[in-house]
Amino acid sequence: MAKARLVNGFWEQKHDSTSLKNLNNPDREFEKIYRRVADLLECGGVNPLCEILDRELMAKLDDAAKQRYVLNMSANVNKSIERYNKVC
Repeated sequence: MAKARLVNGFWEQKHDSTSLKNLNNPDREFEKIYRRVADLLECGGVNPLCEILDRELMAKLDDAAKQRYVLNMSANVNKSIERYNKVC
């Protein structure tokens, strides 16, 4: 099937850019995180990182994967806080 796609020029055809952007769109995930962080900051007195981390997911991960997950989420939360402070 892959060879047929190559022979038929599937990859040379124009693709709708919106459909390609929707595949694993990291901006969409960041927007979800930003909205949650903004809501938590408006409530006040809460550590957004602790609230956003998925405890069930972390229980399934090994130590190295947990560290990567926390670091990635921490970076996203920090970006969200900076964006929130610029807006407000």
